[in-house]
Order: sequence, then structure tokens, then C-alpha cells
Amino acid sequence: MRKIIFLLCYCVYFFTYAQKWEMKQAPLMTPWSKNIDIHHVLPEYPRPLMQREDWKNLNGVWEFEMSTEGDLLPTKRKLHEKILVPYPWESALSGVRRQLSTQRAWYKRTFTLPKEWKDKNIILNFGAVDWKSEIYVNGKLVGAHKGGYDPFSFNITSYLDLSAKEQELIVSVYDPGNSKAIPHGKQNNTRFSEPKGYSYSPSSGIWQTVWIEPVNKDHVTAIHTVPDFDKKAFHVEVNASGNQNLKVNVCIQSQGKIESQHSGTPNTPITLPLQTIRPWSPDTPHLYDVIVKLTNEKGETVDSIRSYAGMRKISLKNENGVQRLALNDKFIFQMGPLDQGYWPDGIYTAPTDEALKWDVQKIKEWGFNMIRKHIKVEPQRWYYWCDKLGILVWQDMPNCFKTRNEEEKVQFETELQRMIRTHWNHPSIVNWIVFNEHWGIYDCERITENVMKLDPSRLVTGNSGIDARKPSIDYEVGHIKDNHSYRPPHVPLISSKRATVNGEYGAIG
Repeated sequence: MRKIIFLLCYCVYFFTYAQKWEMKQAPLMTPWSKNIDIHHVLPEYPRPLMQREDWKNLNGVWEFEMSTEGDLLPTKRKLHEKILVPYPWESALSGVRRQLSTQRAWYKRTFTLPKEWKDKNIILNFGAVDWKSEIYVNGKLVGAHKGGYDPFSFNITSYLDLSAKEQELIVSVYDPGNSKAIPHGKQNNTRFSEPKGYSYSPSSGIWQTVWIEPVNKDHVTAIHTVPDFDKKAFHVEVNASGNQNLKVNVCIQSQGKIESQHSGTPNTPITLPLQTIRPWSPDTPHLYDVIVKLTNEKGETVDSIRSYAGMRKISLKNENGVQRLALNDKFIFQMGPLDQGYWPDGIYTAPTDEALKWDVQKIKEWGFNMIRKHIKVEPQRWYYWCDKLGILVWQDMPNCFKTRNEEEKVQFETELQRMIRTHWNHPSIVNWIVFNEHWGIYDCERITENVMKLDPSRLVTGNSGIDARKPSIDYEVGHIKDNHSYRPPHVPLISSKRATVNGEYGAIG
């Protein structure tokens, strides 16, 4: 009898509380939290620079459960809690709002495929998951990913059960946070309940949009668009998977008018000259539409992508022996906040796209023309609003404070390359920052030079934050010599090789 009573009580608890999702309350909630529709969470297409018309958003209420290493895959059973994806489990918006003692968790949901997708390849996309994730579809391991800031995708076609009404998706997540020398930014596992100083709450799990989209076997996998301001042209390289006899057509449009159109082959840059150009700048953030079509040997379109691009040039300009920052060959004084991208209710994830836009818009209204995105990489739509509204971005690579072993060095450089490759089409980004204030620094010269080779269309800062009183710790590499000086601002010795900036100052308190 006692066992029966216990089971009945457990069932009442399970169905009344454990399976009911509700938003938690943080000490400070933003006004946008009231606008969240749990059935349409962040409904905007999450990848504006490579957008397809047909897709399905998987954000929303998922099943959730803390796990431990070695747990059996929880297939075909319900998990004990609910979580609102894609908000970190420590956030109020997730409905969990606590730190997990194991820093491991299961996520689970089912999804249905539209009938018209029956003969398509299905791509499962994740904007970002912090930090290590394993993806299972219908009980089978699809793949794994390490890296808390970069998007990743899997072709899940062979794992689908087309005879079933629903497909089961499980994600296993492990986030060691700052306990390991991985890129974690200013997350601090020991300060969840009482964040203070210059490091904040951890931000674990799925924290950017999850979605699926149908493609043909032959489809576009990546686009790289480089503006050539001096030659008045765009160079576009389209990567594709599938047939080797594919052709690529790229069309550049401005306000519906075709400005340039050329064809070529995948994996080879296509040059698209313009008769006249409309430069992109904070004052005039003009964006060109880029339409990419992939065709087979029969001339049939097998994939179609919408993107955009800005015609701008970022460089150094020598004025009387002094190197200065120039945009479109004109000197520009860049000033902006050190933006660390934290939200009181969503932590790493903004409540809504409207909130993301407001964040960028207000910074510009306050008189700034630049944002240094500090020790965090944002979702693609944040950069879209920077592109659209017109503000320059200095993009940091998230770092750590610890000394790295060889495996962790490989992981750091892998994530660094991914950050650049997945964001290098945004005209707003004008400066990559490899290290900040010597945190976890190693091989600064080699890594900085590698970044300069990987993306020669932008400026690169090797280490942001030298000490002008100790010039011996400066690394003479990159385009920018950057000093951090508080109370008052101070610039280091002028350099004839690099532009000199004061990358951080203020914070008087």
C-alpha cells in the first residue's frame, strides 16, 4: 500500500510540477521578457547571411534533465523537467535558473517533418551550444561538437524514420566552464549566485537557435563575400557539396536593381565588378543584396540562397609618419563601449530580436560609432543589426585565464578559425582581437600572423592591452597597438608601424 501511495504521489508531482514550464524571475528582468511567445521563440531566421526560404524552427519548450557522465541515453522516456530553448539553463528565461552540480544535462524533444520534405536531405543546425554537445536522432549518435560560440550542422537524413509520425532529438551537453582552459570568456562557475567584479554567471547549454531545413543532395554549404573597395568589385566564393558539375550564379542587387551578375564554379572566387559603388559606413550603412543560385548540368536550380554585403574598406593610413585607422580611405576616430553582451534575464541570450536591435540602436544613438564585442561572440542576428544600422565592430576571441596544454591550444585555434570563417561576411566587423590582456596568451606572433593571412580584408590586434610602462611585454605584431588605461585615458608611445589606440578606459568607481 505504501508503495502504491508513493507512486501516486510521485505521479501527481511529475505531471503537476516537473512537466510544467514557467519562466523564473531574476533580480532584474528586461521588458522584452514579457513578449516571449513560447510557441514562437526567436522566430527570425537565425543566419541572415545565408538564408533559405524553407526551414523549421525548433526553439521552444524542450524536456530537460541533469545528467552524470556515463548515463544511459534517455531515449523513449520523459525527462524530469522542462526548459525553454535557446536560453542557458542558468538564466531566468530558461525556466531552470540554477547551476547544475555536474554541469551536464540532457535536452530532448520530438519534431515532425513536413510532407513536402520527404525526398530532401535534412540539415539540423545549431547556432551555438556551450560547450561540448552530442547529438542523437532516434536513439543514434549523429555527431559531436566542441566549442561554445560557433554554429554547427549535421545532415540527419539517414537517421530519420520516415515511417514514424515524430522524430526524437536528444542533445547531451557538458560545460566545464572556467574549470578548464577552454574559450569561456567572462563566465565564472563559482559566481553564479553572487556574480561580482569583472566575471559573471556561467551560461551553459543550448543558447542560440536550433532549426532544420531541407536541401537537395547538391546544395550550398558556405559563402565568402569580400568587398574590393579599390577595384569597385565583390569577390564571392560559394562552397557546395554534391555533384562536381555544378555551376554557381551570383547576382548583386541594390534596391531591386541588378548591379552585377556572373557565373562560375563552386569553391572558386567569382569577381563581380560594379560601375559605381555605394560605400558602407556608420553614416551610410548601405547593403547590397546577394542572390546565389546553384544549378546542375541540366540548368536546373538545386539551391537558392539570399545574402547581403557591404562595400567598405578598413585599413591603416599614414599621416605625417603616424599610422591611423581609416574607413574607405578616410581617417575615422572610432569610439565605443566595451560590450560584454550579458542580459540580466537571458544571460548570454537576448530575450527577443527586438532587444538585440534596441541594444545596437541605443549605442549608436548615444553617439558611438563602434562597439568592441568583448570576450563573447554573438548570434548572427546581432551582427545583422550592426550591419543594418551602421556601427563598426571590434570582435574579441573569447579567452580564458589558465595556461593551456597542447590539446587546449589546438581547441583554441580551431574555435578562433571558426569564429572568423562564420562571421567574415559581416561588413560591420573591422578588427579581430586574438588575445585580451595576456589572458592565456601563447605564440601571439604566430597566431596573429595566421589570422592576418586567413582574413587579409580586416585589421587584426594580437594582444589588446599592453602596459605602456613596460613596453617589453608588447608583441610587435598585427595592425594595432592597444593600451588599456583607467583614470584617465592614456595612449602608449606612437608607433610608425601600427595604429595606436586606447582599447579600454573609464570604469571609475
